[in-house]
Amino acid sequence: MSTREKIFAAVVVTFFVCVVVWAVRTAPPTPPTIAPDDIDPPTVMEYEGNTIVEEVDGVVVWELSCSKMRIDSVTQLAELDNVVAKFYQHEKDKVWQLTADKGAYDQNGKMIYVQGNVIVKEEGDKEWQLTSDSGVCDPNSKLIHTEGNVVVTNNEGAKLTSQKLDWFGEQEMLVATGEVKIRKDDVRAFGDLAYSNNGFKHFGLMGNAKLQKGVTDDSTDF
Repeated sequence: MSTREKIFAAVVVTFFVCVVVWAVRTAPPTPPTIAPDDIDPPTVMEYEGNTIVEEVDGVVVWELSCSKMRIDSVTQLAELDNVVAKFYQHEKDKVWQLTADKGAYDQNGKMIYVQGNVIVKEEGDKEWQLTSDSGVCDPNSKLIHTEGNVVVTNNEGAKLTSQKLDWFGEQEMLVATGEVKIRKDDVRAFGDLAYSNNGFKHFGLMGNAKLQKGVTDDSTDF
C-alpha cells in the first residue's frame, strides 16, 4: 500500500469514528419504561357544543345543550356553560325552556343544577316567564325549584316576586314561598305562599295574606 493510500485510509477511519461519536452524543436518551398501572389518565374531558338527549320509546322528552361541557368520568358530573334545556309535553303540544349562564348535570341522579340569569318560559306564546338566581331541575318529572330574586311575569302585566318558587311542569302549577308579593292592575297582594295553575292569570294566597284593591299609589309598586 502506497503512502497516499495509507493516509487516505487513516482519514476515512478518523471520519467514521467522529461520526459514530457524534451520533452517540446527540442521540436522545431512551425513555424509561412505564407500567400501564403507573399511568393516570385525565378524568375530565372537555367538549364544545355538546347535547344530551333523553328519549322514551323513541320520543325525545327532554334535551340539554350548552356551548361548552366538561365531564368528569369518575363522578359523572358535567359542568356546563350557557345552558339551554328543553322539556317536551307532546300530549299538550308544548315546549318549556330553561336557560342559565352556568350549570351542572349529574348523570347518575339525572338532575340539572343552574345558576346565573336563570329563565324558565314556555316557547311560542310565552304567556309567562320566570327568572331567578339559581335553580335545580328534575327533567323527568319536570319539577324546577328556583331561589334568589324570583320574579314571575305574564303577558297580562301581572308580576310576582318571592324568595323561592317551585314549578310543577306536569300540572303546570307554580308555588311561591317567602315574602310573596303580587301586582296585577290595581291589585296588590302579600303573603307567605302563593299558588297558580293557569299561567299566573289567577292565584291564591296563604299565610299572613293581605290584599289591596284600587291601588293607584306607585309607592306600593315593586
